[in-house]
Amino acid sequence: MKYDSKLKFLPVKTKTIILVLAIYILLSAIFFFIRYLDIKDFALLNQNAELKRVQQVYTETLNRTKKFYINRGYANINSYGIKEAFKNSNKEALDKLSQPRWNIIKKENSYLKSFCFYDKEGDLLTYFGASPESKLSFANSLKKPYDGFWFNNKSFDYHTVSEARDKNSNIIGYVVFVIDPKYFLSEIRKLINIYAFISYQKANEKEMRFMLNKDTETSEIIKNNKIKIDSEIRTSEGLFLPYAIKGKGINSLNDFKIIFLQDVLHWKKILQKAILQSLIIMVILVLITIMVINYGFDKILKELDESNEKLKISQNKLEELNKNLQIKIEKEIKLKLIKQREANEKERIIAHQSKLASMGEMIGNIAHQWRQPLTEVSSILINMELHYERDKLTKEKFHDKVNEINEQVIFMSKTIDDFRNFFSSGKQKESVNISSIISSASKLMSASLENNAIECILNIKDDFEVYCYPNEISQALLNIISNAKDIVIERGIIDAKIEILAYKKDTKSILSIEDNAGGIKVFPLDKIFEPYFSTKQAKSGTGIGLYMTKTIIEKNNSGKIEIKNSQKGAIFTIIF
Repeated sequence: MKYDSKLKFLPVKTKTIILVLAIYILLSAIFFFIRYLDIKDFALLNQNAELKRVQQVYTETLNRTKKFYINRGYANINSYGIKEAFKNSNKEALDKLSQPRWNIIKKENSYLKSFCFYDKEGDLLTYFGASPESKLSFANSLKKPYDGFWFNNKSFDYHTVSEARDKNSNIIGYVVFVIDPKYFLSEIRKLINIYAFISYQKANEKEMRFMLNKDTETSEIIKNNKIKIDSEIRTSEGLFLPYAIKGKGINSLNDFKIIFLQDVLHWKKILQKAILQSLIIMVILVLITIMVINYGFDKILKELDESNEKLKISQNKLEELNKNLQIKIEKEIKLKLIKQREANEKERIIAHQSKLASMGEMIGNIAHQWRQPLTEVSSILINMELHYERDKLTKEKFHDKVNEINEQVIFMSKTIDDFRNFFSSGKQKESVNISSIISSASKLMSASLENNAIECILNIKDDFEVYCYPNEISQALLNIISNAKDIVIERGIIDAKIEILAYKKDTKSILSIEDNAGGIKVFPLDKIFEPYFSTKQAKSGTGIGLYMTKTIIEKNNSGKIEIKNSQKGAIFTIIF
């Protein structure tokens, strides 16, 4: 509590410096620790790589040595007179014939202890060098002499065995090379220059250690009987880390270890150097930070005072601007609402005009639809009058003619129902087949198209369902067909055609309407969907039909309408 009360009376500058330095020292310590771990990990990686390298060198040396001396054994067996001497167990012949070879191979490898000859029963015939075992040990399951590392009563050695066979592949003897295991230590020292010794311990007996002659460094380490794997050992020559490779004997009783002593003093020095460098850098940076903070803090305080004054002035201006902005926002909102109401009113007027235009178009279509039945009724009445004047109008004929007139009246009444249904104000979406919508629209236009010699081709490849307002889609389709009819008439197209195609593509349902009037001469093509834009003559076009068509398709029925020109004419594509 006393410490906290003292801090309260410290200047802000001092408090800030203390806080920044504390944070800086903490971050530096974290950085220092991370760098220490990185270098340590790097050293461990190198140590592991060294271990793998040692393991590889040992394995390669072992395989190379075994192969070399087995082949040397076969070379001796296949030389002149050796097999005959084996058959006859002729020791003198074996000595005489093999002495020159022994002299050569002994010079090649000073660690070669014995060059031995055994008969097929495993009894010693003769040998060169150190005295070997008088009897070979055989593996019972394989009936084959042991090779590799094993400990006899005299020493721990490495053995290779080459079989001597006669022409019938029968075994007649064995050639055995006995090699001091120090040979492998010498090869490892020669290839990778690392200290090593062999450790062998029989059950309940004292550990035996083998090392290279005149290896003072290893001798000093061996004196320390408490060698622990992965525990550092310091000597007068350096700092060493022992680790072991397990060597396989002929059985578990003959297994051994090769202890390698890796010099880690170099990595220790690197680690200590890194620690010292980090501490020096940290101290330098702390001093620089103190000077920078001291200088910067004074400057910041000055700028802070100036900023406070400017801030007060800015706040006053901001308050004034907020008042003006509020007034402007209210005006903009009112203006936007007025424009929105005007737009809605304009939309309503356009829709009303479109409906009136459609009704005018429908009245023309009704006239086309009624022209033929009215002609038929007129013809029937004339026929009845002629029969009456000639006194041939019988009761039966009169009733027949009345029935014919009644059929035409029924047809005309049905036409009225079709047009009335088309303009019904039903606003309920429903799923309908596209064929029924196409049929409804084409039926209303059929008479008008026929009277103008325009062929309407219906090609319904896929009768897909559409969730929509059916009457609105029919009206949109009717607008497009009506526009196509007007343009082919205006351009005087011979053999005029309007093709309506319904099909599915992937997940899309598509309805296209194509005419052969030569296309739309407007750029860009989408301009035709703007309100009050028309390519027709002023007296025949209002410019709202295609605008309402786009509104119906895209806004009311969640579809999309596109326009493009083909080689024949214009193609309107409606995508659901």
